[in-house]
Amino acid sequence: MSSLALKGPYWVTVRQHRKALWWTLGLAAVAVVALVTSRLWSDSAVAALRAAGCTVSSENPTCFQPTRDYLDDQWNARHIVEYAAMGMLVLPGIVGAFVAGPMLARELESGTYKLAWTQSVTPTRWLAAKLAVPAALVLAGLPLLSLAFYWAWRTGPAHDYPTYWYEPNVFVSYGIVPVAHTLLGLALGAAVGLLVRRTVVAMSVTALITGAALAVLAWLRAGLWPVKTITGSSVDVSASADWRLDHGMVTATGERIRWGDCVVTPDVDARQCMTARGGVAEFMDVHPASHFWPLQLVETGICLAVAALAILLAFRVLRRRHG
Repeated sequence: MSSLALKGPYWVTVRQHRKALWWTLGLAAVAVVALVTSRLWSDSAVAALRAAGCTVSSENPTCFQPTRDYLDDQWNARHIVEYAAMGMLVLPGIVGAFVAGPMLARELESGTYKLAWTQSVTPTRWLAAKLAVPAALVLAGLPLLSLAFYWAWRTGPAHDYPTYWYEPNVFVSYGIVPVAHTLLGLALGAAVGLLVRRTVVAMSVTALITGAALAVLAWLRAGLWPVKTITGSSVDVSASADWRLDHGMVTATGERIRWGDCVVTPDVDARQCMTARGGVAEFMDVHPASHFWPLQLVETGICLAVAALAILLAFRVLRRRHG
């Protein structure tokens, strides 16, 4: 990574951590190559099946092996996308741990920060540089990685081995949430690094706190935007694009009763049980696919607000301890 255009503490930060930054860029490139490979692998599987004159539903005995090879290839291609999604899921914790440990706590622990502060660099500028460099890398690179993931996921083997937009690892892998989560991890890492001032401990605490924060967000996600309630005599629960949250029946008074509340026997099915309890119409609470962006925007706003508070805390701790 060239640091010729950088000056002062920003140049020093890049020089200090150039190996880690190069490794980051290298891993991002590997992830993009893997996603492209997944997409090409999926396409080649489709082409091979067509060349054999077969379809997945074909009953011709000669199509058994081509169909099996096709499904195996699609399964492997989908696995690559899922591994990429898991990487995006843990990325905020990794970034936060790096900022908390090697970038901040290590300098505070070893005392090397004092050298920078004797070179006409104030503590505030020093911390700003430590945060600006990884933040710039996140803002420049992560949207591209997110787009690559969306392309591979959306156009890959979705029909044979589907994953849906509302699944936790997929939701955090494209759109604007990946950037917001990673900036949150960075901010939490800065606050923890300045508070703890011990490299290994700071990295561990940051990973734990970031993981807990993202787990809470995942738990709250369904309630971040008003759900859509579908009612009728027979509600279709097979619409895969909808994030189904609750399903049951309503009584004439509007009370909700749920399928799980009924005891089903060989002589009484669930619908008979629900009707006997006063159910007159089915209901289903869903987030349709159109709620993807509202949910992303609300979650992003929460992440950025918490990140701003963490950064403010970091600067306050720095001023209190070092003036």
